[in-house]
Amino acid sequence: MFQRFLSRVNQVPVSDPVDRRNAVFMQWLLLFEGLRTPLNKIYLLIYDWPFLQSAFYDKARCGPTVAISIDLGTDLVMTAAAWFGLYLIRKGQFRFAVTQYLTVLLSSAALAYAAFGSQAIDGNLTMVKILALSGLMLGRRALWITYFTEILIFMMSMVTDRIFHADLKLREVVEGFAALPIAALGYLLITIILDRSIDALRESLSESNAHRKQLQLEIAERERTQEQLLHAQKMDAVGKLASGIAHDINNVLGIILGFSMERDRVERAGFLPNEDSQALADALEGVELAARRGTAVCRKLLNFSRRDVTHTETFDATETLRELRPLLRQLLPTNVDLTINTPPTPLSIHFDRSQFELALLNLTSNARDAMPDGGTFTLSLAQDDSSNVALTIQDTGLGMSAEVRQHLFEPFFTTKPTGSGTGLGLSVVYGLVRRAGGTIAVDSSPGKGTTFDILLPMTAGSVAGAVLPLPGERIRVMLIDDDDDLRGVLTSALENGGCEVCEAASGAEAERLLQQMVMPPDVLICDHRMPDTDGMTLLRKLRLQLPTVPAILISAYHETDGLPHGLADVYCERLPKPFVPNVLLARVRVAARRSHSGVDVTPRSQLIANR
Repeated sequence: MFQRFLSRVNQVPVSDPVDRRNAVFMQWLLLFEGLRTPLNKIYLLIYDWPFLQSAFYDKARCGPTVAISIDLGTDLVMTAAAWFGLYLIRKGQFRFAVTQYLTVLLSSAALAYAAFGSQAIDGNLTMVKILALSGLMLGRRALWITYFTEILIFMMSMVTDRIFHADLKLREVVEGFAALPIAALGYLLITIILDRSIDALRESLSESNAHRKQLQLEIAERERTQEQLLHAQKMDAVGKLASGIAHDINNVLGIILGFSMERDRVERAGFLPNEDSQALADALEGVELAARRGTAVCRKLLNFSRRDVTHTETFDATETLRELRPLLRQLLPTNVDLTINTPPTPLSIHFDRSQFELALLNLTSNARDAMPDGGTFTLSLAQDDSSNVALTIQDTGLGMSAEVRQHLFEPFFTTKPTGSGTGLGLSVVYGLVRRAGGTIAVDSSPGKGTTFDILLPMTAGSVAGAVLPLPGERIRVMLIDDDDDLRGVLTSALENGGCEVCEAASGAEAERLLQQMVMPPDVLICDHRMPDTDGMTLLRKLRLQLPTVPAILISAYHETDGLPHGLADVYCERLPKPFVPNVLLARVRVAARRSHSGVDVTPRSQLIANR
């Protein structure tokens, strides 16, 4: 409780910083005077009444009765002024509070001197206190006004002494006024000391404020300079990023070109249908994996601009690693041996598959650069325990020093020559693994190669995409997309997967076809960006006829497309482009099964999290 009281006393609603500090002291002083003055008078009246009566009241020139009234009245007024000043300070009126309190003290002193005579000057510290408070609390102007007022009070007191004693001789009158110059000089010395001290403090405060303002200007200028520097660094980073991305894209294009050359098998005279068809199928699989890597590169760009769209799913890491073998083989030169060790059982993890592949490709690319003279690159996958999947990436390259290892996962840190890398590869890998709830560690030394150990949480759920088709009738799908080529590919994949597809190339065509349909579609698939409308606007129109039909909104842009996060339509989910047609087919089957079973739609937050 006492701590709360102290805190309240220190919190004064005064804007000026000097007054605010003085107000804390002034509150304690007013509180002390508000209690001391009445208690002191009560004590004197009870225990020292004979002394007061004989020494002061009976000697007063105005008579004992008037003297007692003046004494008690001034004490009462000073007590009230102290409490009223305390109230004003709590209201934020510091200067008015001090002014009224000092005015009451001076007025009371003038009455006391008029009643009791100039002999009351001796030993009276009240006037010194008033002088000091006026200078310290209100400034130089108030200090000098108070000084001349007090000298005037002393002079008037001595004049009234002469008036009440008209029988005094000239020598006695002169001797009576002799005390005035002494008092005036003494108080003048005190006033000058206070004046010089206050002036020095005010000048120091002014200089401090000037330095503070100058410092603020320098800080603002430094912030502007820092912003310019950050902008320049960002532009430099963008340049490096563009160089690195071009390097990655060229790798992707080189892989696609390499696999595309397999078409020459068809034109050769000794074409073997079984053997060469299998080789062509493997080449097409390599093209697909290269396209996935191109997608991962685009995701790296989105991640750099903080617009990355995470599409998490449960998949078999063992199967994914086996599928990546052709792409990894294409990345590595012929003088590097590739070894992939996988267990016979599936190991399911919950991860963004493109980002998982991106992490492996980044690590493989780094290993390739670390083995310019050849070597061995090994990928090993195993179940570490009942809840984790252990992925080990090992090379026999140049290795790295302890200093390099310390900064290995920092963005833009690279030991490669300018234009050969962005310094983002390993930082991206680190971020992906951490976001998936895993850990990554590195063990390396110069000349002894490098080993990355990655632990990822293992998922007990089923692999994404293993959604069985609905029994019985085919799924009716309305596909709305203005890209003819993409629409044809998606239609073919959906029809091969057991769907009956109605195509529309625009929003207007979709509305017209819907009017002609005998049976409504089970699932709507709508592109977000079309020439005549956007996906959300079109879905709002179609909801008038299909209020609860599940919808899949596909988009080649970032997740929100400038719209607020989340979808206003609870029956709609997003699927960012690019995606494998089988992923869309799996989404369609899940949506149709949910619709046919009559189960409430999955909440938006869960849909977004699943993506």
